[in-house]
Amino acid sequence: MKETTKITQAAQTTHDSLADMDQASKIGLAMVVSFAGLVGAWGLACMVGALTTQGIGGVISGFITAITGM
Repeated sequence: MKETTKITQAAQTTHDSLADMDQASKIGLAMVVSFAGLVGAWGLACMVGALTTQGIGGVISGFITAITGM
């Protein structure tokens, strides 16, 4: 009697988890930098708006009032 054995080989895939973490870090850093840029642009727009409506004296006076509370 002849015995035959079926051998199956599982395909092995190599998955580099460090490369995935590196990619996720790059995406996260890009999101943080983009958000910081948007916040900076918003702050600049607010400062320009305050200067155009109140002038430099009004902005300085408002700043001192905000700091001291008087």
